[in-house]
Amino acid sequence: MCVPIGYMSASTPIGLVHTPLKLNLLSKSDRISSKDYKTRVTNGEPHVLVDVRPAHHFKIVSLPKSLNIPLSTLKDKLPAISSALKEEEVTDSHSGSNASLYVICRRGNDSQRAVHYLHQMGFTAARDIVGGLESWASDIDPNFPTY
Repeated sequence: MCVPIGYMSASTPIGLVHTPLKLNLLSKSDRISSKDYKTRVTNGEPHVLVDVRPAHHFKIVSLPKSLNIPLSTLKDKLPAISSALKEEEVTDSHSGSNASLYVICRRGNDSQRAVHYLHQMGFTAARDIVGGLESWASDIDPNFPTY
């Protein structure tokens, strides 16, 4: 088969084949792998998981007990995050530890932006889940839908 110059195949232009951008805005200590997050969930660690994807993406698929606060509304939803953390701490008051705050998105880029902003706003323990839901699907649950 003869393939035209500039094309990978007759139907896939080279310009359309690309790897998604992977930001690196945070230090390693401000991030957690999906495997480590899964371990913490399994161990019953009190926490709040904020999903910063748009609402229509969240409705398609999300992790259990995640709180949808789109990145575009984060600034206005800081009180909701504070309330969720306090509620989680009250619910799990027997452990004596503060609830952790984790942030997730589709690929781990917007969640890094969110964690960076949350740190500036005083949520200094907020941590990004590296690779987002795509990492969850590849490392934890291969049946988890991706889009």
